[in-house]
This record gives sequence, C-alpha cells and structure tokens, in this order.
Amino acid sequence: MKAIILAAGQGKRMRTNLQKVLHPILGKTIVQYIVEAALAADVGDVTVVVSRDGTDIEKELSTLYPQLSFVVQSEPLGTGHAVMAAMQCIKDNDDVLILPGDMPLITADFICDFIKYYQSNKADAVVAAVYRKEIGDFGRVYANADGTFKEIVEFRDMKPGMVETNWGNTSIYMFGGSALRHGLAKISNNNVQNEYYLTDVPKILQNDGKNVRVYESRTNEAVFTGINTQVQLAEAVSLMQDRINERHMLGGVRMIDPRSVYIDDVVEIEAGVVIYPGVILEGNCKIGKDVIVGANSHLRNANISDNVCIMQSMIFDSIVGAGTQVGPFAYLRMNANIGDACRIGNFVEIKNSNIGDGTKAAHLAYIGDADIGRSVNYSCGAITANYDGKKKHRTTIGDGAFVGCNSNLVAPVTIGAGVMVAAGSTITADLQEKSLGIARARQVEKLNWVK
Repeated sequence: MKAIILAAGQGKRMRTNLQKVLHPILGKTIVQYIVEAALAADVGDVTVVVSRDGTDIEKELSTLYPQLSFVVQSEPLGTGHAVMAAMQCIKDNDDVLILPGDMPLITADFICDFIKYYQSNKADAVVAAVYRKEIGDFGRVYANADGTFKEIVEFRDMKPGMVETNWGNTSIYMFGGSALRHGLAKISNNNVQNEYYLTDVPKILQNDGKNVRVYESRTNEAVFTGINTQVQLAEAVSLMQDRINERHMLGGVRMIDPRSVYIDDVVEIEAGVVIYPGVILEGNCKIGKDVIVGANSHLRNANISDNVCIMQSMIFDSIVGAGTQVGPFAYLRMNANIGDACRIGNFVEIKNSNIGDGTKAAHLAYIGDADIGRSVNYSCGAITANYDGKKKHRTTIGDGAFVGCNSNLVAPVTIGAGVMVAAGSTITADLQEKSLGIARARQVEKLNWVK
C-alpha cells in the first residue's frame, strides 16, 4: 500500500508567508497529522508532493519521518498535475491512497475502513464521499444504487434542474496503480483554470469500463474540511482541542473546563490529574499521577512527577520532583531541575539550576545557574548574582543551609552545608560548613538628625 499526500498548495488565502501545511495545530503542523494518520493505518510507503518553494516542508517532515519520500510539482497546475509528479514512485501493481495535505482531522480509523472497502470490492478506484447536511460549495459526488461511481460535479458547474445531493467530495481517493496511470494520461487542462483536475480521473476510468465505486461516510463532516483560511485553521484547532481533551478525560484526567484547556497532541498525562481552566500544556510535557495543574498555568516541555501541585505558574524545559508545590506565580525555565517535596513559592524564578529534595524558596527570589542541596531554606528576596556582564557563573549551596532574606550571592561562590547567611548580606567569598556569613554595614543611629 502506498500513499500520495498533496502538500504543494500555495495557501494564498492564509495571507501569511508560512507554507499553508506548516501552520501549527496544538503542537504539530497541519501536514504532520495527515502523515501520522497514514502511517498509523499501516501505509508504509508515503510520498509527499511539495511545490518548488516547499523546501521547508521537506526539511521538517524528513527530520521527523525519515521514511518519507518527496517529489516536487514544478508548477501549480492542479491536483492531477501534482499526482503526475508522484507517479515516478508508483508501479502498476501498487494500491495508491491519495490524501490532501491540508486535512489535519483525518483519522487512521477512517483510512483503514476506506482501504478495506477498496480491497473488498476489488475496485480500480474509489472516491470517498461524506454526508453533509448543508453541502454549500463543496463538490457533489453522485453514485448509482449499487454503489458504483456516477460523477463528480463541482459547485460552479451545477446547472438548473440537476438533482441535488448531500454527498460531498472529500478529495480522498484509492486507485490501482495501472488505473491511475491510465486515467492521468487522459486528463486535460481544457478548463477555465487551465489545470489538470484529479476529479476527472474517476469519470475517465468509469467510461473505460473500470470498476469505480463511491465510499459513503457519515463520519463527522468537519473531519474532511481542508484548511484554506485562518478562520478554518482556528476551527480545526477547536476540533482538535476537543479530540485531544476527550482522549485524556477518558484516560482518567479531570478537566474543570475542557473548552479553556489547550493540550498539544504529544503531551502525556497520567490518570488522576486535575486540570483547572486556562491551562496550556505544550511540547513534550509529561504529567505524573494525581498532579494538580492550577488555573492559567503554562507548561512547555515540562516533566512533572506524581502528586505535584502547580498554582498559576510557568514551567518551561524543566523537571519537577514528586510532591513539590509550585506557585502561585512561579517561573521555572531553561533546565530548572526541582527535587522531591520542595516548595517553590510565589514570584520565585529558577533558571538552569538543580534544587535538592525538601528545599524551600517560598517567595520573591531568584535562583540562576545554581546547585542547591537538600533541605535548604532560601528566603524572601535572596538572589544569585550569576552574571558578571560577560559570563554566567554558578553558585553552590550545601545541604541544610539557611540563606537569609535579601541576600546576594555573587557567583562564583560556594555556601557550605549547614551555613547560615545573615539577612541582607552580600556574599562574595566561599563560606565553610556550619559557619555564619555576615556581609553588611553596621547599623548607625544618629539622634535628632531629621530635625
């Protein structure tokens, strides 16, 4: 089984410089969803047709799916012309699935059912049609009572008196390799657009005595809507959001308000997690069991262990250990590695640092480029001064240390285990274990000075 994915569309109506099929939908591009649906349906040989400007598409997809093949449609001369470009990859005895590259909601289940229909009917070609309550300007697909193909009529070609139908063209087809080659050889561009239409091939094959059939699907019609505008893209995001959230809820995740939660398709969430409104989970997030993700939290590439509580915080490219409390309004970023049973409180920022088990930074603190041991108390207003204007330097704090309020730790510096740093100190030299570090001016009182 082979597949051809048509991804050479220019997407002018998107009105952006980004290739249409590279627009993102919850962590993946439009075309990624089509590729993954085909691969999940055990279509092992997939060719993607791109335009001359489609190098970005090929670069991205080939990195993610090295098994794909790519061909270039030299000119934008229609869907039939795009398939012609891919015929170098097709042999006469191949079965060929053709998919549009802008239909991200297509599913592997539909593809499997479609292929089974094609195979069980020993067809030369099958056109997939979907029932639409309001067919609008979609192409109409007509079939005979026995399921054989009759014709496809584009909306602009409808004439008064023609029988109306609710079966719309999906632009998804199955062909035998030799039949496809035969039909493509006979299509012409004698039309208003001067393009070669793939929709002409089924009629040509039928007229030549081939077994051409119509697969009628009552799957949700939105699944077969191609993305041509930003409005349609937003609609697809909403539908994909529902699909992803439903999958997680059926797996034991509780969402207080699913419509306000945005989760990328690749995110992994264990059972027992509670997600509050306004949450965004992006990238390769992994959320452990019984985690609470509080309202308006934003996580990206975050690895969260079991029983963590996150309150209105941002966690990017970081790890949080089991039983830790984060937030409200904490910011963990760029390889912050937080241990078990920690407390990272309100308005605490941690960057590129390792925090040992049981350590607390309860509020209003900055920890950057630091290695902090277990059971450390990192008080309000304390900061690591990690940047000297040219380079970043590390701070090391031993187990059980106490860093007092409004302390400045000027890196590179080491605070030994069990050290107490007095509030308001600016520490510029290493402190030995269990010592007291004080670095501040003595208090002076000048009586009657204000008078």
